[in-house]
Amino acid sequence: MVTLKKRKVFIGLGSNLGDREANLKAALRLIERQDVTVVRISSLYESEPLGVAEPQPPYLNAVAELQTDLPLTELLELLEAVERQLGRTEKGGSQPRPIDLDILWAEGERVQSERLTVPHPRLWERAFVLLPLSELVSQLEGVSVPEAAKRLAKVQKVYLMRQD
Repeated sequence: MVTLKKRKVFIGLGSNLGDREANLKAALRLIERQDVTVVRISSLYESEPLGVAEPQPPYLNAVAELQTDLPLTELLELLEAVERQLGRTEKGGSQPRPIDLDILWAEGERVQSERLTVPHPRLWERAFVLLPLSELVSQLEGVSVPEAAKRLAKVQKVYLMRQD
């Protein structure tokens, strides 16, 4: 195993089945362990599902800042295990789900593989990610996160549900 220094990683959380807020909280509890610390969590936002053919419930979304030295492939495995533990049976597609966890960005790292791309390939296309992310960081990749979020929020319906 390659040992990395602890670095900042942002993950997106979403849920549109069951008790959405409880699902997000449970995911964060399961993610946090000896080698992963949840540093900060954004406010909660509600958004309409994007790119779905069949109607489905709205998502509750948040972004969390983690501190970890896990290689990103191991972090991905951890996130997928948490998704399965919380009842997600299929990965990919646009079906409703109790939990969806995505690695959005990792400090000092870029990954492009069949299983994982970091920064997330649709990071800059999703207001439901950029609005909560803008609470935690002002710039990523040389781009103003609040400005990008504001532009997308004009065309994508995302609502602040609760500030923590």
